[in-house]
Amino acid sequence: MFENVIVGVADLETGGDATALALQLASNDRALTLAYVQVVMAKPAPDAGDRSLAADRRHAFARLTPLHDQARDSRLVSVEARSVAGGLHELARRHQADLLVIAASRRDEYERLVLGDDARAVMENAPCPVAVAPIGYATRPTALMEVGAAYDGSAASRRAVAVARMVGRERGAHVSAFDAIPVPIDAQDPANPQPEIDRDLDRARRRMAALGDVDPRAAAGDPEEEIQRYAASVDLLVVGSHRYRLIDHLTSGSLAQRLADRSSYALLVLAGEANRHETAKGFVTPCPRSW
Repeated sequence: MFENVIVGVADLETGGDATALALQLASNDRALTLAYVQVVMAKPAPDAGDRSLAADRRHAFARLTPLHDQARDSRLVSVEARSVAGGLHELARRHQADLLVIAASRRDEYERLVLGDDARAVMENAPCPVAVAPIGYATRPTALMEVGAAYDGSAASRRAVAVARMVGRERGAHVSAFDAIPVPIDAQDPANPQPEIDRDLDRARRRMAALGDVDPRAAAGDPEEEIQRYAASVDLLVVGSHRYRLIDHLTSGSLAQRLADRSSYALLVLAGEANRHETAKGFVTPCPRSW
């Protein structure tokens, strides 16, 4: 399904997780690019002779050799940009990638607040779908036997179901869709809201069954908690996205970002509205010809 895939690789651990997921999602005739981002404040002048950047690039290529060997027929490039997200986004746009794969963040909430979070930044207004590999993904079985989609009736969630169906068809996986139903706070009988919960669950299942060719599932409770619980039962969770808003930065982030923070499963986040702002320009350097 995904034929032009870019994988963000920073080191062997995170790069290994991202590469393992990329190999699961990429088509057999795919073009796979392993991208290492060098964060710089500005592009060096042609005559600057910036040996430190060149040395860092050589060391990165040397460190990442096992990943290049693992992903046969791939290429390794170095991207100079003002941020990891800016470099990967620019590379994805330049090469018209249809998938960008990264590893989940290793930072906790305090580190994320103080230092930022590259994984979250990459997911924000990405130019193409972003797949996030959980920590340790490369060390455990990764076959996609069960693909799920988060569904709430929106256009974005309908796209998520369509993509889950296509991935499932290509990988021979079982496909399900899940709708999390909030417990009604204005139930006719507050002491016994179960009849209304059952009614809402039945409506949700019938709505998803109308999509065709998916296993409809639903549960009542806190939507985020229920999606997390459902996600633990699938090998890949597909979710829709939206254009990131100021409120996402002022709160704990978007639902997709929070799912990626705590996930023990592979996550595929579809692209929302394209980012109309200029991204940091990246400068691409291919790996040595000896590879």
